[in-house]
Amino acid sequence: MRLMRPALASAAARRLHSRAAAAHDVDAVLQLAFDFQAFGIHVRPLQRRFELRALLEELARRAPRAVLEIGTANGGTLLAFTRLAAPDAHIISIDLPAGPFGGGYPRWKLPLYRSFAAPRQRLDLLRADSHRPETLAQVRSLLDERPLDFLFIDADHTCDGVREDYEAYGPLLRPGGLIAFHDILPPAPPFRQAGEDATNELPGEVWRLWAQLRDRLPSREIIDPSGSGCMGIGLITV
Repeated sequence: MRLMRPALASAAARRLHSRAAAAHDVDAVLQLAFDFQAFGIHVRPLQRRFELRALLEELARRAPRAVLEIGTANGGTLLAFTRLAAPDAHIISIDLPAGPFGGGYPRWKLPLYRSFAAPRQRLDLLRADSHRPETLAQVRSLLDERPLDFLFIDADHTCDGVREDYEAYGPLLRPGGLIAFHDILPPAPPFRQAGEDATNELPGEVWRLWAQLRDRLPSREIIDPSGSGCMGIGLITV
């Protein structure tokens, strides 16, 4: 079955698209993202369900019309964002193939991810390095001067890497727009055994940047009270 997944991606896309049409609220979207599987293909998010649900409730209230996700991985959050964005939203995904944090996604998944978009939505999938100037230029070109309503940063988890994404793409948001960071909590054991300054161990160093931003900007933290002391989602209103 694993060897046949590339050939079955289109069939999985049709099955997911059919189920997504019936997912009209946060709980239905969340269940679809976490539970969908067809021919061994899934889109399960890498976030905690409690934390992602709170983020999706915020998005459902806002119904953003311009969305950028940096770090797509399995595609679960991308699916959820398309379902809860405005019916005519423009959604852009950036994901680095073979990246160290999440590993990117193979080309054969493109038909599956393209199926996430609603009929009037536009979805652009960029398999690229978000830190490269040409990637930022491409995003600006795709937006055509339209400001972002929502930016989700869940890619390079080094402190410098997440700062680059924030400083490059944050200015694209409209006043009142929302930025979400994943993995804002310091790593809990056993991650810390590798050394607090390690940059190649999940969940990384997002917490270092978050500690600098949360006290000087309008912010909110979403943290699963039953969690193990890592992950978490941080929200900033610009």
